[in-house]
Amino acid sequence: MFASPVARAAHVRVPLINFLGKRVIPKNIDRTPKVHSQSPFAELPAYFFNYVPAAKKAPVNRASIQPKAGEYFDRNELPQRFWRMKISAKEIEAIESGGAVF
Repeated sequence: MFASPVARAAHVRVPLINFLGKRVIPKNIDRTPKVHSQSPFAELPAYFFNYVPAAKKAPVNRASIQPKAGEYFDRNELPQRFWRMKISAKEIEAIESGGAVF
């Protein structure tokens, strides 16, 4: 059953989420790496401190990005037998009519 218009008008929707207020971003943020509070280890592993500076540097000697033999980056580079088939006007008409055209 539907509630009467009077009952529906009296009901005010109250959202289930209560926001605490405007978000305040702190001025000073400590970004030093720390161990997670639930970590079984008391300190960060040694390799972490070696990894971070290396990850921040740009790679000096990049390998060329070329496909290997038999690999292709674009479908248009494939042999013609793998290209998409061209759709004829007759096929387009059959598709658009839902197959009702003979």
